Amino acid sequence: MSDKKLVYFFNEGSLGMRDILGYKGANLAEMTRLGLPVPFGFTVTTTAWENFRDSDYTFSEELLGEIDEK
Repeated sequence: MSDKKLVYFFNEGSLGMRDILGYKGANLAEMTRLGLPVPFGFTVTTTAWENFRDSDYTFSEELLGEIDEK
């Protein structure tokens, strides 16, 4: 397991994390941070997407484990 997270709760992110969370994920995180009514959720990182794409569209055990934890 790598030391980088692949999944972030909305309240763990911020607008400045666009490169990690993507624009939608970063905006949801920022709206959560500002106290706007955002449903509970999480964002899968751009790194997780790249790994998924590069592994013939197969979910890694690491990613599935992080999603299960969330």
